[in-house]
Amino acid sequence: MANTEPQLALADIQEPMLNTFWPPAPGWWLLALLLIVLLAYGFRFFWRKWQKALPLRQAKAELRLIKEPHQSAELNELLKRLVHCYSPRHPVLSAPVKQWQDFLQQQLPQQPIPDLQKLLYQQQSEQTDFSGYLQFAAKWLNKVSVKQLEQL
Repeated sequence: MANTEPQLALADIQEPMLNTFWPPAPGWWLLALLLIVLLAYGFRFFWRKWQKALPLRQAKAELRLIKEPHQSAELNELLKRLVHCYSPRHPVLSAPVKQWQDFLQQQLPQQPIPDLQKLLYQQQSEQTDFSGYLQFAAKWLNKVSVKQLEQL
């Protein structure tokens, strides 16, 4: 005999499947790709900027190691190497000491520089001359930017 009760012939109601977050819609994929590209570009931009400033940061670190008057030549070499890093063909790099001193004085006119000829080539350099040159170098390195060094 056939089942005549209508309730027994019905199947259970099945709820529709819920939409989950995965896989995302194509718009989200495009947004994620755009975000990755922007992050990569930003990282590349800041990495290059950081790399360009590396010689200046190293010069500042080296400056902290120079403390004695007999290191006058090292201090002068440090400043010349810094200029050479950013402007390798600058004529002042091979110029006499007087022109080098004039160049430095133009970079920071309000800070006087002692006579470099006397400071660099004298047997015993005076502490006051060395201190003045060291102060000048410290102020210049803290004031100068990479952009200014590239424009020398």
